Amino acid sequence: MNTTVGQQRQKGFSFVEAIFTIAIIGIMSSLVVAAISNASRDAHRVMARQQQVSVQSALTAWVMAQGRVGSTSQVRSLESVRSTYNSLPSSLARFNLLVPNPTSPDPTLRAGFIDQTTADHFLDYTTNANQLLTAALSNAQQYLTLPDWQSGDFPRVNLANQ
Repeated sequence: MNTTVGQQRQKGFSFVEAIFTIAIIGIMSSLVVAAISNASRDAHRVMARQQQVSVQSALTAWVMAQGRVGSTSQVRSLESVRSTYNSLPSSLARFNLLVPNPTSPDPTLRAGFIDQTTADHFLDYTTNANQLLTAALSNAQQYLTLPDWQSGDFPRVNLANQ
């Protein structure tokens, strides 16, 4: 009779072995889920940083284009351009300087400094005039701001956490 009980024990797991195996599988699966979750969050942050760089490039192009008044040979001072920029009350108003304006007589302003699809995406997600948002920025729990342009510096696009 003892040989039969010994043979049955060798064929299956004991209750403790089964619980231990399930616990190990649970721990391993939680590590995998955490790694995937971090990768997703990191991807959103990378996209948010790329959007910040894109808006910064458009803002730099806008500043450079403001050096001339339309297609004339008249030149505007950097102080005059800064005054125009700082006179706008919010980040959204400043962002709108970069958006294509089809009614403008100036071909540069008509084309804009940021493509229309990107501009529309920002405008669709932005609800607070001082916090520019997109889907990626929202998912990363971040937003962009266009603060006042300080003397002796260049206008900046800041990436902030919500």
